[in-house]
Amino acid sequence: MNLAANAIGERYKCLALTLEMPFKDHDNAPDPLTGWSGKRSAQLAKDVLSVLAQMVEELR
Repeated sequence: MNLAANAIGERYKCLALTLEMPFKDHDNAPDPLTGWSGKRSAQLAKDVLSVLAQMVEELR
């Protein structure tokens, strides 16, 4: 996955990253059916994008 993110970033000259839900999240509070939580995954993405939005000028 990291290679794909690097290739995208290089090709389009943009920030590219791979975001994965930490294993500890589903180890500590697993969803009984799937083991992971879509709601917590969405919150992680929201939090990461919020930080990136604050840093956007420093990243360019």
